[in-house]
Amino acid sequence: MSKQAYSVKLARTLYDNVYRARLLNENDQPIGDLQIMPVLPTDRNQLPEDAPEAKPYLLVLVRDADINKDNLIDFEEKTDFCLRKRFATETTDFQYCLFVYPSPAFIFEQADSLNTPLK
Repeated sequence: MSKQAYSVKLARTLYDNVYRARLLNENDQPIGDLQIMPVLPTDRNQLPEDAPEAKPYLLVLVRDADINKDNLIDFEEKTDFCLRKRFATETTDFQYCLFVYPSPAFIFEQADSLNTPLK
């Protein structure tokens, strides 16, 4: 399978620069529900001269997706390729996607879930 196997249908939301997306596989079947927030650097004119350079990226909240431990990397690679291509403009080339996954509900249903120390 090539990286171009995924496509995306975008919808605007009630917030600026926040999009809902339906991720589709090569057969146009839905495989993911995403929320996407383009993160753009502050204009250089508003920063000190010695401020480091920041690159634009896409923050991707994976609300629901057909993923598991065996296909997670493939999912992220194909989704990254699809979204960066879709959001690219003449002036902005997003460097990467930062994926965020909500905690699975079953974790909180475990008896000792609140007593597990963070590492």
